[in-house]
Amino acid sequence: MAPARGNDIHAFVEAHAADLRTYLADLIRARTVNPPGDEHRAAKVLTGFCVRHAIAYETFEKRPGRTNVVARIGSGRPRIVVPIHFDTVPAGDGWVTDPFEPVVQDGRMIGRGAKDNKGPMAGMMLAARYLKEHERDFSGQVIFIGAADEEAGSALGMQYLLEECGLEAEAAIVPDAGYNMRVIDVGEKGLLHLKVLAVGRQAHGSEPERGASALWPMVDFLNAIRRWRPPDPPSDLFTPPTLNIGAIHAGTVPNMVPGLCECLIDIRYLPESDGREILAYLGRVLREVEKLSPGVRMELEVLSHQLPSLVSADHAMVAHLERETEAVTGRRPLRRGQSGATVAKFLILRGIPAVGFSCGPEGAEHMAGEWIDLAEVGRFAEVMTRVLLGLFRGGEGA
Repeated sequence: MAPARGNDIHAFVEAHAADLRTYLADLIRARTVNPPGDEHRAAKVLTGFCVRHAIAYETFEKRPGRTNVVARIGSGRPRIVVPIHFDTVPAGDGWVTDPFEPVVQDGRMIGRGAKDNKGPMAGMMLAARYLKEHERDFSGQVIFIGAADEEAGSALGMQYLLEECGLEAEAAIVPDAGYNMRVIDVGEKGLLHLKVLAVGRQAHGSEPERGASALWPMVDFLNAIRRWRPPDPPSDLFTPPTLNIGAIHAGTVPNMVPGLCECLIDIRYLPESDGREILAYLGRVLREVEKLSPGVRMELEVLSHQLPSLVSADHAMVAHLERETEAVTGRRPLRRGQSGATVAKFLILRGIPAVGFSCGPEGAEHMAGEWIDLAEVGRFAEVMTRVLLGLFRGGEGA
């Protein structure tokens, strides 16, 4: 990025700080709690912005009111997707202010969604405005998406756009997670959500020998895997793999032998591991427990299996994000692998290289008093503008 262009972008962001604040305030006021979603409310903010600045857009809805907005700036290739979600989690308890009436204190805007994901969306709106004004100066296309349903799995959002609406691109930058622009997420762990079911036979609690408790075999299974973890190959990017028992349900009253027990499990594993081998191991343990539990049948069901993902460390997006973030903030972001799952995984698994990068304080999302620093959102807009322009020089994003 030439210094003159960089200075021009900085001046543009500084001159439109009030607009940035308005964008974010309007998005927070648009209640998009999921469930039920109501993303159409925030979609009106984004489509109104597009109309004012002559940015072409389309809307897509798998269900009424669950609106996705796909805005495009520029033409040709590379096509770079920037997906940001409209929906938020519920407000919950503990707020001092109205979570849907934004308040500014000490340069921070407070409100549900301020960080996750409406602050980054406001920043990207300002970046889109600059890019539109300079559309003739670059070759390539920004595909800026306001997506539905991210907080509930994206079946009505990015999955829908990719699988049913023909969305295509050469690369993607996903503004999620945050970490004050100090981290570039270059990969995500694999995710397994499992249901273990034990089916026994009910009986009176005073004569348990007449039944076959579904609970005790489940306890035996969980004890057998309590200290087990998926393989842990050495990694400079990822934290160790994890196993979490999220829920267990059995029985109704003390004086009845439970005939059914259900357990929900969350496993996160590294890209170097094989999810099929993990499932095979758990299946063998389950069969061993079942053999020792007369009258009880046990089953293992895969509720969700999202494969791990990893973008090449030498991809152009990574280098541009490192360089331009350091130019704007004075800090070079670290490369890291993420334990959680974002829409980057859906993109990568469809052959679109995607990295995660965003603004906002670590841990503020989903909490009471969610906030974001307005000056940092401005710096995010500046970084994203510089990165996208850099990737468009010579098709480096492809």
